[in-house]
Amino acid sequence: MEPRHSRHITLGLFIWMASLPFSPIMLAAASSCDFPAIFNFGDSISDTGGLSAAFGQAPSPNGETYFHHPAGRYSDGRLVIDFIAESLGVPYLSAYLDSVGSNFSHGANFATAGSTIRPQNTTQSQSGYSPISLNVQSVQYSDFKKRSQIIRSQGVINPIPYF
Repeated sequence: MEPRHSRHITLGLFIWMASLPFSPIMLAAASSCDFPAIFNFGDSISDTGGLSAAFGQAPSPNGETYFHHPAGRYSDGRLVIDFIAESLGVPYLSAYLDSVGSNFSHGANFATAGSTIRPQNTTQSQSGYSPISLNVQSVQYSDFKKRSQIIRSQGVINPIPYF
């Protein structure tokens, strides 16, 4: 027989999950929002081709089924970040490290497969499979922002509302 305490926790979790669709956060998200850009940081769960751009193409199928060509992903289709972009009405994010033919006017994806939050002053076996940890992604974003502002100040691109 299940302990009484466990049943209360289970019931509490069920009630909490059932109320999520009606939470103020979810209701606010359902209303129209105007997000001009998305900047994503992470690992393989949202890598749209960063690690492949840095270290060579991901093994097959790497997105071929959905995109009909190698997409550099560590999945065979769209990722959660793609669905988020779709729901916000912006194009899929290009990998920051894959700048050839990329359009960063709606944001950039700094995520790379195998990344961790551990700093780069640890060994590869301690920090994960990718040398592009979260702190490196943060530095990449800062550099991206600085370069974008320089280009913008020179009048090369239209004002970007997300800086």
